[in-house]
Amino acid sequence: MGRSVARLLAQKGASVILVARNIPRLEEALEHALAGAIHKSQRFHFISADLTSPAEATRVLAESSTWNNNSPPDIVWCCAGTAHPSLFIETPVSEFQSQFESNYLTSAYIAHAALQLWLKPSSSDLQDAAESDSTSPSSAALPLSRHLIFTSSVVAFYPLAGYSPYSPTKSSLRSLIDTLSQELLLYPLTPTRPAVIPHCIFPATIFSRGYEEENRLKPAITLKLEGDGKGQTPEEVAEASVRGLERGEEMVTTEMQGGLIWASGMASSRKRGWGVWDTLVGWVMIWVMGWVRWDMDRTVKKWGRGEVTVPRSKAKS
Repeated sequence: MGRSVARLLAQKGASVILVARNIPRLEEALEHALAGAIHKSQRFHFISADLTSPAEATRVLAESSTWNNNSPPDIVWCCAGTAHPSLFIETPVSEFQSQFESNYLTSAYIAHAALQLWLKPSSSDLQDAAESDSTSPSSAALPLSRHLIFTSSVVAFYPLAGYSPYSPTKSSLRSLIDTLSQELLLYPLTPTRPAVIPHCIFPATIFSRGYEEENRLKPAITLKLEGDGKGQTPEEVAEASVRGLERGEEMVTTEMQGGLIWASGMASSRKRGWGVWDTLVGWVMIWVMGWVRWDMDRTVKKWGRGEVTVPRSKAKS
């Protein structure tokens, strides 16, 4: 997904920094993004880093700022992560830690480093700002809000059997965005606009490089519950995500089913637009999802009694 997001943002005129561990993949993704550039002034860079380390996250933000003419990036998009689907009691204990580090801590660490940089400027930054204020006309344009974007999953709204190592990590991201949505109001850019606006993307199945490997790991009951295996390409997810962000949405789903599931469990999360549509759909989906849960529970019970099976050849396809 990150590769496709980088290309799309390049096509919209952005300069892009890519961060990952694998240097050959970074080099390929950088070339892919560069091919989408529309202005000669756009710049592209990559940084190899292990974001499961908080020190590495801090280094990435410092290096990004240095490369960007000593200015922090305006947008930080966290989309690192992997899925290891398996039944809870069949999952190696070490995998719980690995999933939490990959899917939650990578985002939490880079977000913390970014917010430290954005909201706690150094003394030299404050001095530069004061000098700028004293020499700039009062009509000068105010700086724009920065954007912090997380990538969760629809399993944060409705987990399925077989995702117990994975779904709690994505639910944690949803909890983090809900918390930051309120907490960042402490740091206004203007009386009506925060300095940093958080967002979270909730894609469903993505036909990415890791999808086939994920399917090889999935318990057969998980494949049964997921149904016909519909999903989106990384490009489709990137396009739907950016459309939602451009509409100003805080919580962004990338396809209709995910949007309906989201509406059934919004709780205190910030609604899209005026919230009227989400609320009306939510009233209906509460009843629909109650039936869906009953139907899936029935399937799982039958599976446990051996009354429903899926050929292993299908489960591994």
